[in-house]
Amino acid sequence: MGTSIGLKNGIKNSNILYERAKKVIGSGTNTFSRAPGVFPDGVAPKFLDKQDGCHTWDVDGNEFIDMVMGCGPVTLGHNHPVINNAIKAQLDKGGILYSMLNPLEVEVAEKLIDVIDCAEMVKFSKNGSDVCAASVKLARHITGRDMIFQWGYHGFQDWYIGTTDRNAGIPQAVRDLTLNFDYEDTDKLRQMFAEHKGQVAAIIMEPVIGQRQVCANRSSNGCVKYPEKAFGPCNNCAQKKILEEIKEIAHENGALLIFDEMISGFRFSMGGAGKYFGVTPDLATFGKGITNGMPLGVLVGKKEYMQHFDKVFLSSTYAPEALTLAAASATIDFYIEHDVIDDLWKKGDFIDHSFQEVIEKYDLSKNVSLAGYSVRLMVNTHGDDGVQDSKLASLYQQEMFKNGILCFAGVLMLSYSLTDKDLSALVSAFDKTCKVIKEAVDSKNSIDSFLECVPGAPVFKGLRERNATSN
Repeated sequence: MGTSIGLKNGIKNSNILYERAKKVIGSGTNTFSRAPGVFPDGVAPKFLDKQDGCHTWDVDGNEFIDMVMGCGPVTLGHNHPVINNAIKAQLDKGGILYSMLNPLEVEVAEKLIDVIDCAEMVKFSKNGSDVCAASVKLARHITGRDMIFQWGYHGFQDWYIGTTDRNAGIPQAVRDLTLNFDYEDTDKLRQMFAEHKGQVAAIIMEPVIGQRQVCANRSSNGCVKYPEKAFGPCNNCAQKKILEEIKEIAHENGALLIFDEMISGFRFSMGGAGKYFGVTPDLATFGKGITNGMPLGVLVGKKEYMQHFDKVFLSSTYAPEALTLAAASATIDFYIEHDVIDDLWKKGDFIDHSFQEVIEKYDLSKNVSLAGYSVRLMVNTHGDDGVQDSKLASLYQQEMFKNGILCFAGVLMLSYSLTDKDLSALVSAFDKTCKVIKEAVDSKNSIDSFLECVPGAPVFKGLRERNATSN
């Protein structure tokens, strides 16, 4: 591997394909997080061709270590033989989409109930947007209320996307029904409930994104100070206390608490950050990580709420598609048999500590910092004033790509497939990248003089600046 990774062959074929794409695909992409604008144009490929483990090759034959992993869902690795075989076995049965119920629906639901604390019943769909919207609709039905308080990212549906800077086409009446709150400002959250007394159906939130543990007792195996706390943080951890207080505020005001565990699920634990911190929501959504890349959105919750789906409409032709459910069943089994969660924590901790050492080596703490927990680690680039700098972010990505790492400007998506050699290459690339960033911030010239690309931009400007989204 070593010198074989990186932008060795240019991006001629990528650029040709993208010109074709712009003529036939609206906005040139079907996923904004995969779009060229998110990556530094000129030093990053636009189209990928072949993948294996945590390695990916673009249409020009350049090889990279993949730290995006399909925007998060591929947690075991591309082309994983166990998951592939499960899909093939189901395909050989002739079953992709059945005309009636199929046994995998029950099998996967039961397995999810075993590993997710709040899961007493399950509903399937095909993506995170759908199940997040369904959770909101269910909460509105149960409470007879309309308003939603939210924090984080929850997909493309009107109820949520109207709160962002990508709200085109959303009626003002819909936008007015969802309000953002600040994760750590629980006093303001209480005030919001007071201002909208008796109107709020639910709080929906990602339980953790860019927050960084302030308790020094945490380790991947539990609490160092209190060994009897074998899983997750101790009761003194600030993160746990914030989530407990948010749950208390919701219930005091007759609202449901919904955790969006699309990314934190099957990373912090199989049951998500909620299970890791020991805070059980009323409903939760999962998806990325459950199938190693096959399309699935899952809504789970307490039976007293989920039983209302005989009235609340959530129905999709493709929800019980069997190849995806076969992949889910095999992925859950693999997680348990191989202790994937522990592996992700150990690899994440190694990256976290190694990156921090590099930042200190180049005295870059004013311009490069790490956010989030090690299983969802984010690299932030900012001016001396702490304000995130899009040009520095592009320089970071530019140099990482040149050194063979395919990555967002923010989150690093871990996978079980990362080997010690891959991890070493990742740290080496980060070291070389920070060396260039140090030269840029110390130089009398502008950062522009160090850029060989058109700077990228986050999908949501306001959210990324507040660490309220991973990219």
